[in-house]
Amino acid sequence: MKVKDRSLLSLSWPLILTFGVGMFQPIMDSWFLSRTSEIAAAGVGAVLPILGALFMAIQAFSQAGASIASQYIGGNYNRHARVTQTMVILGSFLLGISITLLVVPLSGTIAQWIGLEKQPAAYAKEFLLVTAFGFAFRSLQTTYTALIATHGLTIWNLVGNIITIVVNAFLNFVFLDGWFGLPSLGVTGVALATAISWLVAALFLGLIFKYKLKHKTKRSDFKRIRVILPDWIRIGLPASAEPFSFQLFQIFITAMVVHLGTLAMTARVFAANFAALAVILSVGLGSGNQILVAHLVGAKDYKKANRRLHQSLFISSAGALLIALLVAFTGSTLIQFFTLNEEVIQLGVLCLWCDVMVQPFKAANIVLTNSLRASGDSMFPAVVGSAMMWTLGVGSALFLAFVLDLGLAGLWLGMAADEFYRSIVNYIRWNRGKWKSTGVM
Repeated sequence: MKVKDRSLLSLSWPLILTFGVGMFQPIMDSWFLSRTSEIAAAGVGAVLPILGALFMAIQAFSQAGASIASQYIGGNYNRHARVTQTMVILGSFLLGISITLLVVPLSGTIAQWIGLEKQPAAYAKEFLLVTAFGFAFRSLQTTYTALIATHGLTIWNLVGNIITIVVNAFLNFVFLDGWFGLPSLGVTGVALATAISWLVAALFLGLIFKYKLKHKTKRSDFKRIRVILPDWIRIGLPASAEPFSFQLFQIFITAMVVHLGTLAMTARVFAANFAALAVILSVGLGSGNQILVAHLVGAKDYKKANRRLHQSLFISSAGALLIALLVAFTGSTLIQFFTLNEEVIQLGVLCLWCDVMVQPFKAANIVLTNSLRASGDSMFPAVVGSAMMWTLGVGSALFLAFVLDLGLAGLWLGMAADEFYRSIVNYIRWNRGKWKSTGVM
């Protein structure tokens, strides 16, 4: 059965589980870091949005290339699809190396940029320095994941993520508890475990891509890259800009949280780990829908693509709301997994209740933005979405947090307002149908 004829559920359920397992990694890292100290967990957690910005840009760029390949596959242009895949793999690897060269000399400065001082800043710098050397492998892992999903073999991405988590957990115990006669490495150990797990995952998924999908790079492919590269740049750069802008927005929010003090910073890091659980369903369905939309646009079946979008939109928004409510109701118990500090627990639970307002609109944005990118209409969410984020979104967050004096809860509700504004505008854009004329064929 062709990918475009498969059901949303058959493509999405491995992706939902894959992202669920993937979400567990930062939670697990926070737990291991909290065994070192709460300050270590807070310091590293404060710089994670910066890594998130870099990884989201890589992921969006890779998914843009995968969507181009999907359109070619849907239109039965298999040679073009193969060349696109070769180009995306090479490009993402070089992008990962470039980011390493950028982050390593700036690791100390980055911690200072967001307002960290003394010990939290030292922990953040230590974590960034070590993980930076794994960015190329993280880039390859992300790219192979996108390309394998494009061919509908989403179950292998789930296996790859499980391997990542198992390797990461095992190495965390090795490096923190001093197994096999090794010294306890603290934050460096957690970072090293993370980087090595990326390497293992990239190798595994690379083998799946080569032998299961039988991808072969031919010398003539490199001559054809110049033909396909303009479309990848046209779609990929805007596709990367929007999530990168969103992560910069998260960094701005983090800097405001740092301004509120260590208590707020610690509560946000712990609460954010569990708030991310509500995104799993929408990210999985959004990614599955992105694959279907790209194949359907390639086959020029626009009516079915529109139906798939609305199906995903309803299920993901409703599901995210229910999960956010469940997390909020159990928030006190969940945060005690990290700390017994009553002030941190109370503030973290308040954040989780605020997050109930965020998740339905966040889910809608994920589905809508992914669908627009899949069809080639990535410029609109990049330009309009980013502009709204840095005007209405920032304005709402600052007004609620500092003018109405709601503090951390105000910043969280500001994020909800941002998701609401952008989801409405993106839905209007989709309904106008411009995406039907922005593909690569």
